[in-house]
Parts: sequence; C-alpha cells; structure tokens
Amino acid sequence: MTVRPRGSRSRQDVYASIQAFEPMTRIAWGGGPKISKGRHAAKRTTGAVEGRGININTDRRSILSYAIVGFGAVGQALARAFASKNIKVAVASRRPPEALAPQARAIGPTVVAKSLRDALEADTIILAVPFGEHREVAKALPSWKGKTVIDAMNALVPPEELDGLPSSAFVAKALTGAKLVKGFNHLIAATLAADPIVEGGHRVIFLSSDDEDATAPVAALAKQLGFAPVKLGELNEGGALVHARGRTWGQLIFQDLFKKEQ
Repeated sequence: MTVRPRGSRSRQDVYASIQAFEPMTRIAWGGGPKISKGRHAAKRTTGAVEGRGININTDRRSILSYAIVGFGAVGQALARAFASKNIKVAVASRRPPEALAPQARAIGPTVVAKSLRDALEADTIILAVPFGEHREVAKALPSWKGKTVIDAMNALVPPEELDGLPSSAFVAKALTGAKLVKGFNHLIAATLAADPIVEGGHRVIFLSSDDEDATAPVAALAKQLGFAPVKLGELNEGGALVHARGRTWGQLIFQDLFKKEQ
C-alpha cells in the first residue's frame, strides 16, 4: 500500500478531479497534447471549471512588490494584466531599462522599466525569460532567500538535461533560498493578455509548488489580476500536468478553462 503525505495528491488524482468538472471541453492527447499544424492540429478550447479552486483570506494579504523578468510576449502579456488592475510592477530584461521604457509606458503607468538588479528587489518575481536564461538571472542575486519566484517558463528539453527533475524543480536549485511556484505558464501569451473574465467566470491559472505556504500569496495575486487560481499540489505530482516532459507537453498546458462564479 502506498502512503502519501497528508494533503499530497498524485497527478492521476488531480487530473481525475479536473476531468470531473462539467461542463468542460478538452483537446485530445496521447501522453499529453502535441503541437502540430494542418488539419490534425489540436484546437485550443475554452471550458468551465465549476465549484473548484482555492479559498483565499484576502484580509491577511499584505502589500507586496512585484517584478517581471523577461519582456517578450509572455512578459508583456503579464504586464498588461497588472496594468489592467492598476497594480504596480517592475519589468526588466537583458536590455537596459531605457530600451524597455517606451513599451512599458505604452502598456500603462503602473508598469515601470528597471534594471535587472533593481527589479530583483521586489518581493515576488515572475520569471518569463527563455528557459536557458534562468541561470544568468539567478546569478544576479547572491541569495534568493525571502523571495517568492513564479516560474512562468516552459522547457522542451530532454529530461536528462534537467537531472530527471520537473523543470521548475531544476530552476529552484539555481535560486538558492527562494520559494518557487509554477504558474502562468500553461496559456499562450495572447490568451494570458486577454480579459480573464470569460463567460461570467474567471480564466483558470494552475499553480504548483513544493512549498505549500508559497502558493497562497501567488494565488492571491492571481485573484487580484482577475484569474481563478487552481492548486495542483507538488511539482512532481499534480504539477507534472503543467510541465513539459522531453518534447511532450503536460496534459493541462494550453487548456483554456474558466471557473464560474458561485
């Protein structure tokens, strides 16, 4: 008999619970959705997730500072989400802040371009760089203790290059002392930038972490941005559903779902 830690769920348990949500449409997959072209291409669909998610005590939520590292399509989509809710966020990349400033201002007055070092002073940092660049970002701080890092990256690399770990667990090894949460990675940038209020509900954002305490403030942020956070559990359990494995996407990546209001 397998004994699981209290509160722990396998990816099969998590996926089974999500399969039970109704009404909900899905794209077809084998071991996980593949990206293809032509008439056999998977269609990205929108479905409803009803009566699930996480309860958040907003009274306990403190004022935190935020930064997005990476200002490509995903980074700009996330910046638009912050701007739409009038939440201040720093943005940074390999380019100097003056190169980012015009686009940052165009997105909204709460989006502020900063140097990487200055941006990393934030309490919560969203990593939206190409996966291979996370090591260089990690070197910008001598210690990541006290930081919450949201991994919005995807890694289509052979498992052996990640020491057999989920990509977020591999990233966590480089960010010594940080509390890492996988999130905001399963939707394409255009969907992430769109209004999260969908058909009377909120677009779902999946969260997973090996540090349960770290998930709560990230879930609070997701709710502030208008999304419906759904907790998947640990990175190697339910979190595997939003990780790529080799060249195969996790089963929840690109699933555009929403949670209806109760």
